[in-house]
Formats: sequence, structure tokens, C-alpha cells
Amino acid sequence: MNFIIDENVSFGLAGILRSKGHNIISIAEHPDRGLNDDVIFSISKKTKSILITRDYHFTNAIRFPTNDTEGIIYIRHGNLTSKEEIELVLQLLNKHPIGQIRGKLIPESCTKQTAPV
Repeated sequence: MNFIIDENVSFGLAGILRSKGHNIISIAEHPDRGLNDDVIFSISKKTKSILITRDYHFTNAIRFPTNDTEGIIYIRHGNLTSKEEIELVLQLLNKHPIGQIRGKLIPESCTKQTAPV
């Protein structure tokens, strides 16, 4: 699977997902770090990648409609250690098949629910 890791997400997540065989674009590693949200969203659509972010702007369905994307995982829980953040995302990915994420905005609280919203 393809993922884009926004630069506001723990950098360690990129390495862990790569070790599991996923293709990762890490904005923190991108030569043009500090890309604006529109560019990141465009890259995620173009590369058919799930975007993982802490940026609440991506929850705006008018500006960033998810229906034609692979999905957006939004980590809204604050004050997490890097390890906790990584574990949260891994739990979500283990619990929900990619088909349930495709085309949706998934808040990290879905690790506690039976299905994404």
C-alpha cells in the first residue's frame, strides 16, 4: 500500500511502515519540506496514497473531498509520545481493511470503534 506521512506525524512511523513493505512518501524527507496542504492532497491523489496527518485542515470535506482518494487518517489525539502515535496508527491499520479506509476520512478514534465513519 502507498502512504503519505505528513511532517506533523511521528517520523518513526515511516520506517515501521516501510519495514512492513509499504511504499512511503514522508513529507519530512521531501526536498521541498513545508509543502502546503493542497500540494500534499494532490500528491496523495496522484500516487493513490493514504494520507496520515495531524493537520485538522484535512478534515474539511469541501476543500479536501475524500471520495476520490485512498483515504485520510486523521490523528486528532494530542500529547502522544512517538511510540503511542505509531501504535495508534498500526492498531487502526490492523483493525480495518484498506477497503474500509478508501475514500473516507478516518479519525484515529476508530481504533476503538467497529467501523470507520
